[in-house]
Amino acid sequence: MDKHRGRLRAVLSCMLPLLLAGCASSGTTPLAASLQALLPDDDRVEAQAAAIPHATLSARLGDVQGLLVMGAQAGDVSYWPSRGGGVLELHDGGLHATAGLPEDLLGTRYGKVRHGQSQYGSSRPWRQDTPTPFTLVRHWRDDEGQVRRGEAHGELRCAGAEPVALPLGERSLERCEAILAWAGGETTSSTFWRDPVNRNLWAVRETPWPGAPTMQWQVARHWW
Repeated sequence: MDKHRGRLRAVLSCMLPLLLAGCASSGTTPLAASLQALLPDDDRVEAQAAAIPHATLSARLGDVQGLLVMGAQAGDVSYWPSRGGGVLELHDGGLHATAGLPEDLLGTRYGKVRHGQSQYGSSRPWRQDTPTPFTLVRHWRDDEGQVRRGEAHGELRCAGAEPVALPLGERSLERCEAILAWAGGETTSSTFWRDPVNRNLWAVRETPWPGAPTMQWQVARHWW
C-alpha cells in the first residue's frame, strides 16, 4: 500500500501546480480555468457541467460533494481532484482509491471465481456478462489512521436498459446490482449503471467497505 499511496501523492503534487497556477506560455491552464469557473456550493450541476468542456463527474464522497474535473489519466486509471484537496482514483471507471478524505480507500483488486477459487487479475465485473460471480480485496485507512484489509464475494446481476437522467441529459443504461458478503460477516451493496453496448460505467453508487461512507458519482462529460 505504500507504493500506491506514493503514486497518489505524486499525482497530487503534479496536479496542484496546474490547479493553482498557469502555464508560462499561455497563462491559466484550461483545468485551472475550469476549476475557477465552478459555482460555489450550489446544486446547479447541469449548468456547471455544461460550462466546462473537460471530463467531469458529479460526485458525493461521504461529506464531500461537488463537480470534479479530471486532473490526469494514465491508461485505464483516471484522477479526479476535489476543491478540498482530496482525490478520487478510478480504474476503468470503477472506484479504485481515494486520498485526502477522513477515511481513505487505499486500493482495490477484483478477481474471478473459478472452480471455487479466486483468481485475481485485470477482470472487472461490469465488463463481463451477468450474472458474474467475483471476489474483491480492498485496503483502507479508517478514521483512527489504522490500515485495514477486507475480502468479499459477490455476484453482479444486470437488468435491461432503461433511461437514466444524467447531468447533461438522459441515457439508456443497464442497472447492475451486487451484494458483497465480507469475510467478517458484514454485507455492503454496489450499484453500477453501464452502457449496454460498450459497458462503460456512467454512474456508480457503493459502500466500499463495511461501515464506510457511501461514495457515488455520475458522468457529466465523459473521457473515453
